[in-house]
Amino acid sequence: MVKAIAAPRVETFDEQASRTTLPTFGEDVARKLGEIAVNIAARRTLPIVVSVKSVHRTLFYCALEGSCADNDKWIRRKENTVLHFGKSSLEVGAQLRRDGRTLADSGLSEEHYTVYGGGVPLRVANAGIVGVMSVSGLEDFKDHELVIETLRWHLDLSLNSTFVQ
Repeated sequence: MVKAIAAPRVETFDEQASRTTLPTFGEDVARKLGEIAVNIAARRTLPIVVSVKSVHRTLFYCALEGSCADNDKWIRRKENTVLHFGKSSLEVGAQLRRDGRTLADSGLSEEHYTVYGGGVPLRVANAGIVGVMSVSGLEDFKDHELVIETLRWHLDLSLNSTFVQ
C-alpha cells in the first residue's frame, strides 16, 4: 500500500509578511530598512525606488539609477492599497482575482490604488500596522520579494521562503 505524502502548506503573501513583525518602528528603523533594501538593490544593480512610510509621513525614500518617474506613482498606489486594505498590495491583487473582482468594485480608482505587488504592511507587535514599505521597478512579485527579504535581513531571519498566490 502506497501512503500519500501531503504537500507542505505554502504561505500566502500576507502570512509571510506577518512573520516579519517588527519589535519597534520609527525613523531609525525606517532608515535601516531603506538602507538594507538599497544595499541589496545596488549589489544586484536593480533599477528601483524604495519607500518606507509611517501611517502619517514618508520616513525614507531613495530612487536608484535606472528607476523612473512612473515608479514614484507606483509607490504611492502601493502605499495607498496597503493602508486601505491592511494587506500587502500583492495579497490584495491575488484576493481580488480569486474573487473575480476589481478595485473599481470596491469604489477605488486605479489612479490611486493598485493590485500589483511591492507594498507590504509594517507591523509592530501589539500595535498592528504602523506603516508600509514599498519597492517599485521590478516585476511586482519581485518587488514584494525584495521587501520581504529586507525585513528578514533586518530581523535576522532565515531567508528561505515559499510563496503562493
